[in-house]
Amino acid sequence: MKNFVIALALGAIVAFAQADKVVASINGKPVTAKDLEEFSKGLPAQFQQFYQQDKEGFLKQYAVLMKFSKLAEDAKVDQAAPYKQRLEFTRLQILSQAYVEDYRNKIVVADPELAAFYDKNKDNYTQAKLQVILVNYSATPAKEGEKPKLAEADAQKKAEGLVKQIRGGADFKKIVAESSDDAASKAKGGDFGTIRRSDQIPDELKKAIFALKAGEVSDPVKQPNGFYIFKVAEYTAQPMEEVKPIKQLRTQPTPKSRIQHSSARPRQHRPPSPNHLFRATAPGTPGQA
Repeated sequence: MKNFVIALALGAIVAFAQADKVVASINGKPVTAKDLEEFSKGLPAQFQQFYQQDKEGFLKQYAVLMKFSKLAEDAKVDQAAPYKQRLEFTRLQILSQAYVEDYRNKIVVADPELAAFYDKNKDNYTQAKLQVILVNYSATPAKEGEKPKLAEADAQKKAEGLVKQIRGGADFKKIVAESSDDAASKAKGGDFGTIRRSDQIPDELKKAIFALKAGEVSDPVKQPNGFYIFKVAEYTAQPMEEVKPIKQLRTQPTPKSRIQHSSARPRQHRPPSPNHLFRATAPGTPGQA
């Protein structure tokens, strides 16, 4: 069976020279490079990426799926339980999600509303330019020829000592050069880049960072790989045009007649949700339509 599947896929491959050139014949129907590209555009991001990186590999998988789906239809598997019900349920899910997505894509909020929303939630778009020192620790001793590894307690003691030095007036960059175990930031004098409140980082790190004033240094913050010491070089606000939800609202295609005009606050547009169809109903209570 395995060899049969591979033969089907390999036999379908021809070439990807031109958009209108037939690259495969599957189930007796020609498939052009353009057909395959258009098909890939409607798929989830990881499959679109697969197509771009390996068009022939994508074609092999597509050919196998097409061949076996045809065999299933010929055997009327799609009409037999439980496959018939599963196919219908998948269809209902996709259609429901498509409707909600289409509904959202037809909503545009006017710039005055976006500006009001941005100003009201400006704290969420605060970003900190960071410098960092890392003191690693390990439960396993260093191998021969490796740099000695600190135990957790020793690493914590060292990190606390570094904080004391910095708060006492020691140059942060000098301490970075002498003591930090984070090679990437060490090469840049401790510069770690910018962290936003909305970034997906551990809560304890976010809490420690945004509790600091500009120029202040944190206590050591324990993580699985070591103790981090943070210094906030400066705080800035993420520009409104870079805020992802605002960018999305600005770029969504919508007829002009649907555009909402300015108001005291952004309107909350809520698309209908298909999830209410699956709410559980307790025995003996009226059913919900």
